[in-house]
Amino acid sequence: MRANLGIELDPASIQAAVAALGWKGPALFVGLVTFRQFLFLPSALVLPAGGVVFGAATGTALGALGILLSAVLKYGLARLLGRDWLVARFGAAVAAFERHAGAVGPLVVGLGTAHPLGPMGPIFWAAGFAAVPVLGYLVAVALAAPVRAFAFSFFGSTLLDPGTARFWIATLLLVAAALLPLAHRGFRARLWAMAQHRPR
Repeated sequence: MRANLGIELDPASIQAAVAALGWKGPALFVGLVTFRQFLFLPSALVLPAGGVVFGAATGTALGALGILLSAVLKYGLARLLGRDWLVARFGAAVAAFERHAGAVGPLVVGLGTAHPLGPMGPIFWAAGFAAVPVLGYLVAVALAAPVRAFAFSFFGSTLLDPGTARFWIATLLLVAAALLPLAHRGFRARLWAMAQHRPR
């Protein structure tokens, strides 16, 4: 396919091929980020592609926009479907779900969105079902989405040049961001407790 399209595996060639699509290229990428959960695509796979195709800066901007649109979509659907929809499908489990979702505030939404391995989808759905205030929710996502998008876009922009200093810097930044929660003693204790109670 690459041979037929005349695309080489280097950033300039790939970016030129996408640039030839005009506005459709960025629009397709934003749509992919927005609807990725319904397509069973993790953000860790989609967002680096933005860095490869558009470069770190544009990939970050487009990825952050897609995350924000995805957050608005999931929050809106959760508010629209509401508790009755949950009860009809999950019965008694709804009470436990609401109890956990009630703990989701703007701070948790922001941290879960910014962290490269944070579970954005469940947090966005939970925030909608728990009726987290919409303004606080949107501010949290808008501030955190560029952080996550940059971590993956910068990494993605180096993938076609492995072994370079820029590649290793991007890799180390991404790994450091992923491991950062382990610096918190309470988080480590919680992980250890979960590991101890896991069925053998």
